[in-house]
Amino acid sequence: MYKIMKTLVKGLCCHFVYRVKYIGLEKIDNSKKYIICPNHSNVLDPTFIFPIVDNLSIMAKSEVFKCKLIGKIFKRYRVFPVNRKIRDVKSTLHAIECLNLEENSKLLMFPEGGILKKKEDLRNKVKNGAVYISAETGVPILPVFITRRPHLFQRVYVVIGDTIKIPEEIRDDKNKIREYSKKMINIVYDLEKEIKNK
Repeated sequence: MYKIMKTLVKGLCCHFVYRVKYIGLEKIDNSKKYIICPNHSNVLDPTFIFPIVDNLSIMAKSEVFKCKLIGKIFKRYRVFPVNRKIRDVKSTLHAIECLNLEENSKLLMFPEGGILKKKEDLRNKVKNGAVYISAETGVPILPVFITRRPHLFQRVYVVIGDTIKIPEEIRDDKNKIREYSKKMINIVYDLEKEIKNK
């Protein structure tokens, strides 16, 4: 059923609703663990990642789980909630557990903490969760840039960057975690340059 869903999502969201083109797809080794960190400007952004990786868990805002039916479907496909209004320790611990499920477990989380619409917010709004979880687990971050706010039925570029290794010794250093978080989001947006070369 999981493979069927991946095929459906790929056909509907990546070929029909949008025409998705991947750059750097060879950088994903599905035998390894990653914390996948894209920018976020479109509600369908997760559907561009879901078909190309195995054993993916997805962190999503808790508001989408208010509908019991949607919540039930999401949980079936390893989507779990995070409360963005508080420091959600429970969600963080669950994210770490998800990375320990299989040898090639992957976690998708949007480091900006939600959909950004204003250009002035780009590179300026980033949360520390991804870097903390990476430091805690030793799992590297895979930065990804997704075309911002694309129009329906138009081209969407998904650019995969090189993995970012977060030193495990910074996990208890809030200043260092913040520093690495800012570096990480800048790396994500710098990947947009790869589109202009195509």
